Amino acid sequence: MTLRPRVALALAAVCAALTGCSGTADATATKPHYTADEVKAAYYTAKDAGEGARDYWYDRNFHSHTNYVPPSAIQTCPYVQRSDAANAPSNVVQPVGGEPVGQFAVEPARSTDSRVPYVTQNALVFGSGAIADGAMDEVGSELAKCPGSYAVNGGPPVILGTYSVTSRPLEVFGWKGYVQQLAHTFPPGMDDVYYEDIAIVVLHRANLILYLDLTQTKIVGDRADSADKARGAVEKVLRRLG
Repeated sequence: MTLRPRVALALAAVCAALTGCSGTADATATKPHYTADEVKAAYYTAKDAGEGARDYWYDRNFHSHTNYVPPSAIQTCPYVQRSDAANAPSNVVQPVGGEPVGQFAVEPARSTDSRVPYVTQNALVFGSGAIADGAMDEVGSELAKCPGSYAVNGGPPVILGTYSVTSRPLEVFGWKGYVQQLAHTFPPGMDDVYYEDIAIVVLHRANLILYLDLTQTKIVGDRADSADKARGAVEKVLRRLG
């Protein structure tokens, strides 16, 4: 998965260390079990994004050299494997027993259109809620190891620069997980006008873990609102899932 064009004890620890859990009473999850077909039908689409967006399924045989995330993995600390961070953790978690639904992307129909964010989605379906609970605990444990900032000084130009990272627990319609927000600024002289505003939402309920990554370009000085937009996109998915 490419960044461009924690619920149990681990999450409880993160919740205490950060700002507290947030939630909404607009809807409540009701199903005890989810299937891959139900998830595919509920994904955020170009129609949800509005005019100027297109969507497509990732080719399972395509491996991004910029930031490869296996279909069976959940990204916890983007690009940290390429960074200068001491004792850098893994950038992904690969839970055992999770069947990937498939990576689905929504992006601008024109690469120059900054109104439409890049959205990448995936989900892991587990045989039982207990297995999914354990997988989410693992995700939360690895998320807690992600440094608050790091620099990437080598690799494709599109990923160079500094990354500032914040994470907080998130609860939406009874689904629990976290939202991670990153501000990616480019090296001086490379791009002094724009920065990347990135939000990663991971939510869990019953036998399912959902993943949504939203990346947008913002003018330096403008407020980062990717977390709000990512939550809005996730809410559409969860309403359809039930």
